[in-house]
Amino acid sequence: MSSVWLAIIYIGGWILSMRIFGYFWKNRKLAINNAEPWFTENVPKSQYIALLQQSDPEATEAQLKAALLHRAVEGVVRVLSMREDKQVLAKLVKQGTVGDDIWTEFTLSEKEIEQEIMAIVAEANTFKEGWGQTILQTASEILMHQKNKQTEQEMKLKQEEQARQKALKDERKEQSRLTNEKNREARLEKERAKALQELLNEDTTTFKSTKKPATPPKRKK
Repeated sequence: MSSVWLAIIYIGGWILSMRIFGYFWKNRKLAINNAEPWFTENVPKSQYIALLQQSDPEATEAQLKAALLHRAVEGVVRVLSMREDKQVLAKLVKQGTVGDDIWTEFTLSEKEIEQEIMAIVAEANTFKEGWGQTILQTASEILMHQKNKQTEQEMKLKQEEQARQKALKDERKEQSRLTNEKNREARLEKERAKALQELLNEDTTTFKSTKKPATPPKRKK
């Protein structure tokens, strides 16, 4: 009798486990289907495919190679970005700061970028055997050159801004000096005018005090 109950409990537990598993698996599939891409549209990829499909006129090999190299640069950018994001995101998921849906979006995008890199390598080999082994390195060098150029431009803009701020500061300083000089000259002129007026007042007072009164004429007898 006990063996029958054990069998019933076992079967019931197995069915319950399968239902729980099915519930979570269904939710996981829904999360995967509803997951948003980690990146926006891959424009260089779309441009390359459009060139391949162009027929009137057909794209030249040079145009296709340039477009594929541009696509490879974008691929390298995304790979480097995902490497940086993965470390931060894994830590946030572990801490419970972000949900598993974000991690699902990331892992799907990670697989997509892996497939994209493989497709780029395969396309490169169709133009020249062995180019697939070097196209990503070339793309990395182009990206590095672009970053260095951007850094130089930012430094140039920063220096120009600093020079502009310095010129503005010097101009304000010069204006302040001229204003102070003008005020000083006006103050000195006022003091000179005051001193002159005091001197004139003093001379007038002295002249009045030293002047003798006129002697009246004598009467004739």
